[in-house]
Amino acid sequence: MSNSYGGRLSREDYKKQKELEAARMAGTAPPEVDEEGNEINPHIPQFMSQAPCEQTANKAEEELSYDAKRDEWSGYDAREHRKLLEEWELIEEARKKRKAEALDQKKAEAQKQKTEATRIEDQLGSSDEGESDDDSVQKSRNLRIREDTAKYLRNLDPDSAYYDPKTRSMRENPYNKPASQLAYAGDNFIRYSGEAQQVLQRQVFAWEASERGNSAAHVQANPTQTALLYNEFKRRKSEAKSGRQQKLLAEYGGEEHLQAPPPELLQQSEQYVEYSRTGQLVSGNAAAQPKRYREDIYPLNHSSVFGSWWDDGKWGYQCCKQTMRNSYCTKLKK
Repeated sequence: MSNSYGGRLSREDYKKQKELEAARMAGTAPPEVDEEGNEINPHIPQFMSQAPCEQTANKAEEELSYDAKRDEWSGYDAREHRKLLEEWELIEEARKKRKAEALDQKKAEAQKQKTEATRIEDQLGSSDEGESDDDSVQKSRNLRIREDTAKYLRNLDPDSAYYDPKTRSMRENPYNKPASQLAYAGDNFIRYSGEAQQVLQRQVFAWEASERGNSAAHVQANPTQTALLYNEFKRRKSEAKSGRQQKLLAEYGGEEHLQAPPPELLQQSEQYVEYSRTGQLVSGNAAAQPKRYREDIYPLNHSSVFGSWWDDGKWGYQCCKQTMRNSYCTKLKK
């Protein structure tokens, strides 16, 4: 038991204090007065009335600091954002100014080139002064000799080759005849005839060489060097292919199958010879009659035919004594 000042009270003093508090709450005794002379409400709990003012203020400050720590706009100053906007505006203005200077420089260079081209044309002379280069190229591409037959008049059949009036081109053959018998067999025939295919192959070779890091191959800039490099490439490719083929033949054999048959077997004659199903000569004359079955053929490394050996009711090969027809002979040949 203690009083409001922290001292210990006796039992009788504590009893008297409780009776006084009850009387003050009932209104029969005057209320207690603080240091400044203000009356204290007797109904306020003791833990609140006895709490010092400094403790309450510190608690409020702690609560405010707790909220301030979690305030995302704490310490924000709008002037800093305005300063950032001004910096970005200066950067944007500098970028626009630099871009405008680059465009002006390009325009000046284009005007200079145009002036130089005009000066050269004036020196060389130009028949079409009012036309631009693009217009002249387009007109020269679409021009045709008046004496030549128009492409759309070569075959009036609606199911014939398609004619494109915009580009004045007819890609397919308008006639039902071989291209070798015609003076005109379509635009595609001109593209794929003569040395057009060779030029296209060299162009593809130059592209592939450029992708691999060889900048020396260029059809337009270095046509002679590109042709020499392409011929060297074809020679090396042929040698590599021949080397692989010889290596396979040396390892697995079969070179006899690559030899062409004798020319007398491929020749044609007017002599009529007829044979039966069994291979017998029916009519006509033949120097040598063909046989029904092939002879002297020993497959799978055998030196004898199948059926040349008999053992325990089974046929086999005499050379290796095997009874399976598709077995490989393991006997070494002398």
